[in-house]
Amino acid sequence: FRELIEILAISRNQKLPQPGEESQILDLLIQRDGEFQELMKLAVDQGKIHHEMQLLEKVVEKRDNDIQQLQKQLKEAEHILATAVYQAKEKLKSIEKARKG
Repeated sequence: FRELIEILAISRNQKLPQPGEESQILDLLIQRDGEFQELMKLAVDQGKIHHEMQLLEKVVEKRDNDIQQLQKQLKEAEHILATAVYQAKEKLKSIEKARKG
């Protein structure tokens, strides 16, 4: 827009405008305004998409934390079960010895 206005200002200062020149510049300004409006719409759409992505990233982060907590609980349960199995085996061994003895 600035370039078009500068061209218009320079052409007015240097010479008389040619017939139709102002309408050409006006048409060009209207075209550029349309392009600008499309870019603004695209920017708004991209802003909405960015916002949605941020919300989804927060959901993913929460799910990751939930998964980590579950993994921690599973490890604890595995350890408890391994200990219980070991103790059960030891008890069975002592029962066998007692029967043989």
